[in-house]
Amino acid sequence: MAVITPPPPRRSERDGPAASLSPPRAALWLLLLLVLVLLGFGYWWFIQRVEVQPGQVLVLIRKVGTALPAEATQQVVLYPGLLKQLGEAPDSTRYKGIVYEPLPEGRHFYDPFFWERILAPAVVLPQDEIGIRVRKYGRPLPPGKTVATEEDERGPEAEVLKPGRYNINPFAYEIRRVKPVVIPAGQVGVATLLSGREPANPNQYVVSEGERGVQPTVLPPGMYYNNPYVRRIDTIDVRSHTVELHGDEAIRFPSNDSFEILVDSTVEYAIRQDMAPYVMVAIGEHDDIREKLILPYVRSLCRIEGSKLLARDFIAGDTRTVFQKRVFEGLREQCYAQGIEVRATLIRRIVPPKEIADPISDRQVAGQQIKQYENEIKLAEAEARLVEQQEMQKQNQAIGQANREVVSVIKEAEQRKAVGLTGVEQRLEVARLNLEAAKANAAAILSRGQADAEVLRLEYEAEARPLRDAVRAFGDGQTYAQYFLYQKLAPAIKSVLASTDGPFADIFRALTPAAPAAASLPGSGTAEGGRP
Repeated sequence: MAVITPPPPRRSERDGPAASLSPPRAALWLLLLLVLVLLGFGYWWFIQRVEVQPGQVLVLIRKVGTALPAEATQQVVLYPGLLKQLGEAPDSTRYKGIVYEPLPEGRHFYDPFFWERILAPAVVLPQDEIGIRVRKYGRPLPPGKTVATEEDERGPEAEVLKPGRYNINPFAYEIRRVKPVVIPAGQVGVATLLSGREPANPNQYVVSEGERGVQPTVLPPGMYYNNPYVRRIDTIDVRSHTVELHGDEAIRFPSNDSFEILVDSTVEYAIRQDMAPYVMVAIGEHDDIREKLILPYVRSLCRIEGSKLLARDFIAGDTRTVFQKRVFEGLREQCYAQGIEVRATLIRRIVPPKEIADPISDRQVAGQQIKQYENEIKLAEAEARLVEQQEMQKQNQAIGQANREVVSVIKEAEQRKAVGLTGVEQRLEVARLNLEAAKANAAAILSRGQADAEVLRLEYEAEARPLRDAVRAFGDGQTYAQYFLYQKLAPAIKSVLASTDGPFADIFRALTPAAPAAASLPGSGTAEGGRP
């Protein structure tokens, strides 16, 4: 029987499952995986990465997604109002278009195949500028409306952007830069609302507060961040202004007696702040105020008041003052109701007719001379009274000086008297005090002497008491004296008698014979006893 040899096993079966991949193929797959990771990282870092520098924003445009419906084909910005109308969330990624919110500076990663990435500069407003955002998306504004108040309206917004930095999408908004409104000192601002509710009475010059039109409240001096699409601010000078009426503009009118009078005048006025809006709308600027109010009123008042006076009345000073006062009061009353405050009206010059001016002038000169002479007489009388008063004053001064001297002498005498009396009283008081001190001193000395005498007496008595007792013991004083003498003499006599030296011993030595020589030798009996 033939033996059939089985075929050798395949390599995979022989090596088992662990040897299905050879070492070179595993390294190849590992290298391929590493390359894919590096490619993915490189694509993520170099392709998708977007570096937004300071002062820039990143605007994204979504390239993939559903196209906007037909009713929204005119819109390219996916603003929140549009997404809300389409029933989508504000962060929805369903539709293609420009993303509403830009991304700030920093590092962002967006795939350029799905997103268009646009770097745009951020909006920076300096201190002297403000910004007005104008929407580029939404439906157009209805007629008569100047600002966009709804979120889906296209046009300027009411809110202003103050100086600073803003991240704004340039595809959604246009920034219009305007200057703040500055109202200097001495002026006020009149506001006119361009956007607001309809006025209740459109035929009025000034509407109620908040209605569209000229506002009744003025703005004080200062700086205002004003939106010119919402409100217009006009400045009005409320300081004093003057209107000069002279030369060709001088006022001419006939007097009561049909003479032509020429008057030069100056009117000072100012706009009332509370009526500034009315003045701006109803009258106009200062040139209009001059032409429409001041000149017609002052001319008519001068003619009316001047026609009540005679030509000669304009030469007298008192009448001119009355005429000026009447013109001023009438002009102030009529202009005040129109919003103009007349502060002064000065009649600087009045030219009467020459045919009556000279005689009246001569009469006035004569009257002035008479007044001058009267004034000189009054001045002389006043000087005479002054001299008399001065002499009386000198006399009164002399009398007063004499009286003051008499009073001074009397005062000095009284003062010297008082001083002398005070000195005498002081010396008397001192003598009295010295006397009392001497008496006290004498009493003290007497007391001391009596005390010392008493002490001596007691000492003497103490010393005399033994003597008295001794005398009594001897019977009388003579016996005691003899005893006392003997007591004192006995020691002296004994000493004298016992002494072998001295003059007394010499007397006895001279009376006795000379002793033998042997007696003076040593060893004698006298020498041995130590006595003579």
